[in-house]
Amino acid sequence: MKNNAPPTYFRSSKDTFDRINTICTAAHHLSEIDEIIAVSLRNTLDLFKAMRGSIFLLDENGRELVLKSSFGMNTSEQKNLVKRMGEGIVGQVAELKKPLIVEDIRKDGRFQDYKSGHNYSSHSFICSPLMIKDKLIGVINIADKESGLPFENQDLELLDFISNQIAVNHQHAQLNQSLKNTQEETQKLKKQVVVQERFATIGKLAGGIAHEFNNPLDGVMRYTNLALEHLEEEDTVVKEYLLEVRQGLKRMANIVKSLLACARNTQPSMQRVDVNKSVEQSLKEHRANLLEKQIVVEKILQKNIPEIIDLGIDRILSNLLSNAIDAMPNHGKLTIKTSVERGFLKLLIADTGKGISKEHLDKVFEPFFTTKKIDQGCGLGLTIVDEILKHYKGEIELASTPDKGTTFTIFLPIERSIA
Repeated sequence: MKNNAPPTYFRSSKDTFDRINTICTAAHHLSEIDEIIAVSLRNTLDLFKAMRGSIFLLDENGRELVLKSSFGMNTSEQKNLVKRMGEGIVGQVAELKKPLIVEDIRKDGRFQDYKSGHNYSSHSFICSPLMIKDKLIGVINIADKESGLPFENQDLELLDFISNQIAVNHQHAQLNQSLKNTQEETQKLKKQVVVQERFATIGKLAGGIAHEFNNPLDGVMRYTNLALEHLEEEDTVVKEYLLEVRQGLKRMANIVKSLLACARNTQPSMQRVDVNKSVEQSLKEHRANLLEKQIVVEKILQKNIPEIIDLGIDRILSNLLSNAIDAMPNHGKLTIKTSVERGFLKLLIADTGKGISKEHLDKVFEPFFTTKKIDQGCGLGLTIVDEILKHYKGEIELASTPDKGTTFTIFLPIERSIA
């Protein structure tokens, strides 16, 4: 049965036990495998007062040993250093699963087992497998004592003990990483379930809105059209007001349709739309709010942009503009740019408002997430934007700095198929 205690002739040295303790407990205060291996190797070298060393770990296929950490090796030696099983001393130790002490390399290039009794400057080294029971983890190699003396059998005995502790730490770190990955995956799945439940809530909400609003909206729209038909030609001011009312009613109807499309994953119409005209119309709808808050608007709209399929571009613009305006309660600058890049229509909307904090950046697209007051929004605007973009197979980029502003950049494929 293997003795798990260090050799008796080392027990009188406090420094030795401090080094051993650091190696044995590395996995308790370090979490990354690379860091555990590096700390273990460095303390092992200090323990043996050696100048060079390396640790190889067995790859997933169990055929090759890959250099994981080293000290005292040239940079060129470290790059892509891989040993096959049975190749060289490292490969032999791995294949035999037994520690080995090696004397100086002779002129003919062969190695010879060290025999006690020599006392001269030596470049000998010791090599030991990293084992968990009968399972090979890797190999540790220690070379070149500072004293110039060769390694002895008691050194090999200690390294054999240390190598087992390093293997245990490696396995411990792997288990912790697996547990961490499982926990992260569990949290991700839980989050997806919550999002799906919220979408189900949106579906019920949208169905109720559609049922309660459609009939009144149809009635108001019908009477608005009748009023427009009976207006005298000189009543231009009233006609302009009624046209604004009709436009607002159409927008309300589109909100209900977009909400239903978001919740039920239905596909909007296949009509094509001029994005620049949609930008102008959306700005017109927000004109009063822009004037009231003294917000300067900068439009940089590329001419002759191809029309794209209308899967809800008005809803994207309306929600992003509303958020930008809400972020600037007392003046500011709103920038809107359109352009075509590599087959994508690029739409940029930037504000100089209060920005979004780092802890909220990953949550802004979640249903019902909002930092606004209860009367300013219910947290569905960016959720709807995100769902419309999925239909487009488009992308959205968000950049925000607190107290400096927020920029949304959207990429919509000009030629696309429905998701």
